[in-house]
Order: sequence, then C-alpha cells, then structure tokens
Amino acid sequence: MDLLQTLLGVFFVIALSCGGWIVWGVVQSRQRKHELAMMRERELTKREQLRIESQERIQDRADRIYLDAVRKHTGVEDGPPPIEGGPSPKS
Repeated sequence: MDLLQTLLGVFFVIALSCGGWIVWGVVQSRQRKHELAMMRERELTKREQLRIESQERIQDRADRIYLDAVRKHTGVEDGPPPIEGGPSPKS
C-alpha cells in the first residue's frame, strides 16, 4: 500500500503543478487577447483620426483656392466678395 500511496502522492503533486501552469497559460492567453483587441481598436481610431484630418486639409485647400479665385476675378483684395446691388467695397 505504501508504494501505491507514494505513486498517488507523486501523481497528485505533478497534477497540481501542471494544473497551475495550465491555469496560468489560460489567464495569459485571455490577457493577450484583450491587449490585441485594444491595439486593434487604437489603430482603427488612429486611422479614422488621420482620415478626418486629411479631409479637413483637403477642405481647407479647396476653400483657399475658391477664395483666391473669387478675389482674383472680383478684384477685391480684402474681405468677402461684394454683394450684387449693394454698395461697392471701394466707396
């Protein structure tokens, strides 16, 4: 019986130590999964932010081109283009 109890004791100790490593591995994999999800979300947010900034730059450039063209064709250097039928800006 002593041999059987010793073998069962050794088996129990080995099972406990391996079980601890298995639990540790499961916890680590869940934590890594969470970290990867956070990194993906951060990357998507950054891409969206860059896309919005790019659209804002494009809109600003289009506004400048339009205002430059209006100033060039109306001869008005400062301020908005004149309103038709209203007082001229040079008066």
